[in-house]
Amino acid sequence: MGDGPLNGGHQESQELNETRWRRCLSALKKVLNVVLAQWLVIGFGLSCLLAYFFPNVAAHGGIIRSEYSILYGGVSIIFLVSGLQLSHEKLRMNLTSWRLHIIVQGISFVLIPVIMLVIVRIIIAAGDLRSGAIDTSVLVGLVVLSCLPTTIASNVVMTRAAGGDDAAAIIEVVIGNTLGAFICPGLIYAFLPPQREFDAWRPASVSTLGRMYADVSMQLGLSVVLPLVVGQMVRWFWVKQVQWALDHLYLAKVSAFFLITIVWATFSSAFKTGALYRLPKGSVIFDVFINVATYLIFTLCCFFLARPPATIVNLINRNVAESRIGGRLPNIMRRAVRVRQMSKSQTVAICFCGAAKTQSLGIPLIAAMWTHTDSLTMAYIQIPVVLYTMEQVFLAQVLVYFFKWYLRRDPDQDHKEVLFSAPAGPSRVEEPP
Repeated sequence: MGDGPLNGGHQESQELNETRWRRCLSALKKVLNVVLAQWLVIGFGLSCLLAYFFPNVAAHGGIIRSEYSILYGGVSIIFLVSGLQLSHEKLRMNLTSWRLHIIVQGISFVLIPVIMLVIVRIIIAAGDLRSGAIDTSVLVGLVVLSCLPTTIASNVVMTRAAGGDDAAAIIEVVIGNTLGAFICPGLIYAFLPPQREFDAWRPASVSTLGRMYADVSMQLGLSVVLPLVVGQMVRWFWVKQVQWALDHLYLAKVSAFFLITIVWATFSSAFKTGALYRLPKGSVIFDVFINVATYLIFTLCCFFLARPPATIVNLINRNVAESRIGGRLPNIMRRAVRVRQMSKSQTVAICFCGAAKTQSLGIPLIAAMWTHTDSLTMAYIQIPVVLYTMEQVFLAQVLVYFFKWYLRRDPDQDHKEVLFSAPAGPSRVEEPP
């Protein structure tokens, strides 16, 4: 009888401990779920720390030779997985979408350089350049950055993570980087301000670009086009096996992992040069904040050019249809010049591709165009390119959550277009047949 209260107390204590353990396990499970959900951001953070403390490992020419192992091997795996995931119909449909090409490449090679030139002109007019508040090399680097094509890998991975049209992103990567290798030098020559403060920072003649063209063409062919073609061929012959591998081997996670290695290599090269430490702190801080502001501005421009408000679309189409020239156009030409809203999934791809810039072309382009200067001068010009490409990955990861919500909010609207069909009738919204 005397043992009863003691046994009861012991049982209550044991139940209390079990309750505490269950609560601890539940809390630990929640923490692990958060970590797993945010593993890409955590991976980016760890890659930055590793690059800071051990820059010689993944820098250009470092221990693992990242210019080959990551920029060729890692990027190749990303596009091999993309080739396995994408249907042939989606690639063919986006390849023939000339509106998609005009919007993305127009933003990348026309709109963004113009916006950046306006910003640089404002800085020059404000006198910050003459006062030394902002280093000239930063402005030169910003002009170079604005003329570059879209990045090669991160925009595809982010588009896929958000649920957008990754086939559209891949097509624009190939087109943009193929065009960019040839038109970027001319854009840089054209957009560099004529002020005498820039005389010491002007690039050499175009005759120095031969090696750069060869390097960029080889990287684009071996790390993007060839793996994509191989993935499509494997998907064509072994559909069931490919689907099993995608479902059970988590190949999408593999692509994201190699994106982390690209960020690691980028940060490592930035820290290894030491240019970040030698450049005035005010210039570095300015560059960091101007990159954030311009990336968000560019993304907004991409979004509204891809899906302008229905009232604006109808107004433009009505004015074109009722104009003297529009009334004389054949129906096929009238349909071609009609403004439309892109699908929501394509809009996501446009936002990630249009606002992004690549250092895969930017770094060798600067090395080729400024080959007559010393390595520190080239490193100064490369800093805005490196910082922007690093920051855009973090900002794009935040935008992934926004675009996921955007696509879930009204998925039925994804295939609707805003059309104006009657040349003299009222504006309206129709669904294509």
